[in-house]
Amino acid sequence: MLRLTKIICTLGPTSCTPAQVAALARGGMNIARINLAHGTWPEHRKTIRIVKTLNRKLAASGKLPSCVGILLDTRGAEVRTGIVSEVISIRKGELVIFSPHALPKEKRRVIIVNHKTFAKDARQAEQILLDNGKMSFELVAARADGSVVARARQKGVVGSRRHVNLPGANLDMPSLTKDDWESIANAANEGVDFLGLSFIRKASEIEDVRAWLARRKKSICLIAKIETRQGLQNLQEIIEVSDAVMVARGDLGAEIPFEQLPVAQNEIVLRSRAAGKPVIIATHMLESMVENPIPTRAEVTDIAHAAMTSSDMTMLSGETASGAHPLLALDAMDRVLRETEAHLAAGFRMLDATIRNNRDAQAKAVVTDAIASSASAIAVVTRTGRTAREIARFRPHMPIIAFAPNRRVQRALQLSFGVIPLVTPFKSDPEATLSAGVALARKAGLLRKGSEIALVSDAKAHDKYVSTIQIRKIA
Repeated sequence: MLRLTKIICTLGPTSCTPAQVAALARGGMNIARINLAHGTWPEHRKTIRIVKTLNRKLAASGKLPSCVGILLDTRGAEVRTGIVSEVISIRKGELVIFSPHALPKEKRRVIIVNHKTFAKDARQAEQILLDNGKMSFELVAARADGSVVARARQKGVVGSRRHVNLPGANLDMPSLTKDDWESIANAANEGVDFLGLSFIRKASEIEDVRAWLARRKKSICLIAKIETRQGLQNLQEIIEVSDAVMVARGDLGAEIPFEQLPVAQNEIVLRSRAAGKPVIIATHMLESMVENPIPTRAEVTDIAHAAMTSSDMTMLSGETASGAHPLLALDAMDRVLRETEAHLAAGFRMLDATIRNNRDAQAKAVVTDAIASSASAIAVVTRTGRTAREIARFRPHMPIIAFAPNRRVQRALQLSFGVIPLVTPFKSDPEATLSAGVALARKAGLLRKGSEIALVSDAKAHDKYVSTIQIRKIA
């Protein structure tokens, strides 16, 4: 059985060679992610070229996998500690100083941060968190020199460029920094498929990027990463202007009380799915496999929960970027998703979703017909990918084979649940296009002679083309 929930793998030091990237693709990676918070642009360009070269080879083979999408994650407006020559050891109860500048006369330990108005924002915060909550500090005083006195609630160590969260504070910095805009320009020039926009707080930030790309006649799918309280508060408006949404649980889990995170995750998934926008569950899904060869039982259940709530994708971060067992981590996620999907398919074959327009009604109808006829797959001829995404919104537990006109649409569809995109030569006669697509699907091993499929395609009627739903047997 084909896996329907897609997987994103982050590339990094342990997964950056052509052989390693190809092995991840064979193992089930649908989208390769490059995290711009780490590495340099020369390194990122090299990785992008490796994936593009792999895609040319996959296209020539005619087999699955058909392609790998490329996702770049912006750094975003994040607060981090400075560079230290040696880690700073902190005792529980110790008073330390957070400062945006050096304090050579300060007798207490000083933690440098990269945020000039740190003291102003810290006043609004409930606490100061380091490294996604591994250490927490109580605010004692904000000083006139722009530094902050804080008391450590646990012992720990502070290394270079550790992430700092100020839960409850609305940071006095733009969500998209100067570096982010440079990265967006580089991404557009490199022709990547997806941009993950970090620390998005409101819809206008997504709209600004889309307008910037439109002025330059560039098209990239924009993924809003929900990882701040403000982003959560403005969730609906952000979903409406985004192409997809990511539940970025690392920072979001530090921004809100941890007991609220599962509910927030489910709310983001439900709202995204209702809007027909792909949704990704990310961060710490197999964190233990950065070092260990098998996952914890809690991690297995976490992945299964993402599938049970019908997320489009799950994501691996450090597990594949820098972990000791990148292929084992991918295999573990793949196995859990397949097993969970098989269990779900035995109980129900599709999700109910609100019918918003005629296109939704047609999408639901094709899924219903496919289930009623025991079709092995749904096939759709789609110029932009929109029809395939609309069908995916109803989560049919069968493959959605999308016959797309070009590689760009093909890779964009790697984001959607259950969609297997194949580049198909579009003909003036819809029947000829369909025949070409079916031949490609058979070569890829997706269809066999005698298989029944539910089909969405144009058909000629009275010198006009009308959209039809058909049940066909593969000859």
